[in-house]
Amino acid sequence: GGYGGLLGSAEYAIAVLKTKLIVVTGHTLCGAVTATVKDVLSKEGMPTENLGVVVDNIRAAAETALETLPDAPLEQQVKLATKLNIFEAMHKMMKHSAIIRDGIASEELMLV
Repeated sequence: GGYGGLLGSAEYAIAVLKTKLIVVTGHTLCGAVTATVKDVLSKEGMPTENLGVVVDNIRAAAETALETLPDAPLEQQVKLATKLNIFEAMHKMMKHSAIIRDGIASEELMLV
C-alpha cells in the first residue's frame, strides 16, 4: 500500500528506459525522520492524518534506532533512523515490485 507512484516510476525507468541502477538516498536533518523519532519518544501522535501516514512509513526505522541507541543524542538517533529507513525503502521496493525483484535476481539491475 502507498508505493504505487514510486514503484510505477521505477518500473517505467527499468522496463522502458532500460535503467540498470536505482539509487535510494536519504539526507541529513530530514524533517520527516526527525519528527518520527520525536513522535516515537513522546507518543503524542501527529496533528494530521496525512502527517501520520508519513510518520507511519518511517516508524519501524525510528523504533529500531531508538532501541539501538537509547541514550544517544537525538541527532545520532535521527542519523541512524535515516540510514535504516533507506534500507527499509529498498526492502519495500523489492517486496512490492516483481520487475525490481526479477531485475536484481537476474543481475540486470542494481539497487543501492
